[in-house]
Amino acid sequence: MSPAQAILSDPTLKACLPSSFLYGAASASHQIEGCIDADGKGRNVWDEILKDKKGENGEDACNSYEMWREDVGLLKEYGCGTYRFSISWARIRPQGDKTDKVNEKGIAYYSDLIDALLEAGIQPCITIFHWDHPQALEDRYGSFSSPEIVDDFVNFARVLFERLGDRCKYWITINEPHIFTMLSSMTYMKDRWNKETDYAKLAKTLLLCHAKTVDLYRREFQPTQSGKIGITLNCDWAEPIDDSPAAKEAAQVTLDLVMGLYADPVYLGKFPDSLKSEFGEHAPSFTGEEWALVKGSSEFFGLNHYGTSYTTGERLDRATASPVEYAFGRTKRVYEKDGKLIGTKGENGHPYDVPWGFRKLLRYIHARYTGPLGLAIYVTENGFPVEGEGKLSIDEAVNDTLRQTYYAGYVEQLLRAVKEDGIDMGGYMAWSLLDNLEWVFGYGPRFGITVVERDNGFKRTPKKSAYLLRDVFRYALGGK
Repeated sequence: MSPAQAILSDPTLKACLPSSFLYGAASASHQIEGCIDADGKGRNVWDEILKDKKGENGEDACNSYEMWREDVGLLKEYGCGTYRFSISWARIRPQGDKTDKVNEKGIAYYSDLIDALLEAGIQPCITIFHWDHPQALEDRYGSFSSPEIVDDFVNFARVLFERLGDRCKYWITINEPHIFTMLSSMTYMKDRWNKETDYAKLAKTLLLCHAKTVDLYRREFQPTQSGKIGITLNCDWAEPIDDSPAAKEAAQVTLDLVMGLYADPVYLGKFPDSLKSEFGEHAPSFTGEEWALVKGSSEFFGLNHYGTSYTTGERLDRATASPVEYAFGRTKRVYEKDGKLIGTKGENGHPYDVPWGFRKLLRYIHARYTGPLGLAIYVTENGFPVEGEGKLSIDEAVNDTLRQTYYAGYVEQLLRAVKEDGIDMGGYMAWSLLDNLEWVFGYGPRFGITVVERDNGFKRTPKKSAYLLRDVFRYALGGK
């Protein structure tokens, strides 16, 4: 039986999704575009972070700045109804600040891409900020946590709404503020990072960037453009390894620190109670005026999800925890119980293939956030890097059985969440369209549903997982 058969042979799952459901694939500007100095683009922080890693940086990436027409063709071939991509801030405003002149060639690049997508029947879903802010802003303010950067962010967003918003109906303000914070602590801010204070500072600034951008859109653009706007948060499921109070508490703290730090303010208008003990006197806070902007500032729940781990209940030492351990709740997370792995391991152990954890997370989000508010969940990233795929031949990489199994399992749980749990799911976007730059991990992890031969003219070759996704979503949307 092929991985897709569990879905395609189940008549209860046929046409279980509404026609408005958005199926597609996702990418991010710095991870795919290349041409980092072309047509007036300024330097961004990742150009600097990775500049000495020859062959493992974004100088060429997937060359999508020049080959975007082929990418649109792939999306159409894969039956995608949407494409989530991000805008390079430094392509639009090379210096980043609100007084900087708009780079018209940068605008033209994204405008042409949007026009081609719409002509192909594909809805653009634009992420305003996917971590690559201009280096000039970092030089000016010394940190993204500076309150001064908020006005620059909102004014950057204004340009996008003014110039592209007439053709885009889906906006994401910020991608994964949690991972952006973690990577900041590991890379360009590592020598000046303060564990005790900077997580909270950055969270506050990011939430204000988001909320003030949403407020701008709602007041000045949404009445005529009629789009939706929200934020995307990452979260993997944390499962207590046993019924002990310590394991359960650790699981909840992990969810609170990874997701709740941002989700609770946006959807509930407060911070999680556990953060008071985690951050103490450094816990973030807002004025009444700021809370009025933050609460209710997302019109959907954007979710990036990959895998699941167990929490043992053991808390890690704050002083010695690594940046990753610190960011993910300072709780010990393991992937084996009673001698059995939780699921198939991906490259670098991220993620493990655990479909039941995805279903539990959807139920948790629905119960805590979206159900009471009547909002839909949009899965804006989900994917799997087959371990060692970069060492395989092209034919072997194309026949990506483990990725097909992963996608089939996760999509089935999404469909059953709709059918059996009554959860409103608005869309699903596979990560990622292409084998792209995975930030500090270079080109080792291959998440793409398309092979990219970077040493062969960036030739693109579809993987079988791309067609599995096309077929199962076509079935779930009632097509043939």
